[in-house]
Amino acid sequence: MNTQENHHGPLAGQEVEIGQRQLLYRGFMQIEQLQLRHRCYDGHWSAWMRRELLDRGQAVALVLVDPVARMLVLVEQFRVGALADEAGAWLLELVAGMIEIGEQPAAVALRECLEEAGCQPHHLTFINRFYLTPGGSNEQIYLYYGEVDSRGLNGRLAGAAHEGEDIRVRLVPLTQLEELLASGRIRNATTLVGLQWLLLQQRV
Repeated sequence: MNTQENHHGPLAGQEVEIGQRQLLYRGFMQIEQLQLRHRCYDGHWSAWMRRELLDRGQAVALVLVDPVARMLVLVEQFRVGALADEAGAWLLELVAGMIEIGEQPAAVALRECLEEAGCQPHHLTFINRFYLTPGGSNEQIYLYYGEVDSRGLNGRLAGAAHEGEDIRVRLVPLTQLEELLASGRIRNATTLVGLQWLLLQQRV
């Protein structure tokens, strides 16, 4: 049965009409196929088109800094998406985690910090919210800045065993932040966004 949904954006002319919606796959992630059309800038409707949507949901990520020791707290873990990367499938990243239905982003940020890095921020600030690949996925990241005590964290092994996580904590001196960004070692988009934000704060 066909259904119609109207999605109104903040500007006139951003309506979307969904004719059909079909679940193609449900596993660790979910994939839907949609038949839709949208209002064009000239006021007319586009032709009907078929699009696949990766339903990834929402996640949090944290730029964690020890302001006393002047250290940046990152984590290193295996990522299947980087399996074919010549540089390896273990990525240096911000602490991050998925937001389950009904959860508040800030609460998830605190939980993930403890779970993945073994520390708890005593200061947490919301930075921004953004999509990663809106051309085919609805995943959104809620980015936070947090201040922590990094003593004893370097090399610490962490992660939720029931989620198959195997995580190692890495500390990077803030004096090396610009060098780290220029080195190409950061291959995760969310981490690049967060660290570029941090670099801008240092330059202000």
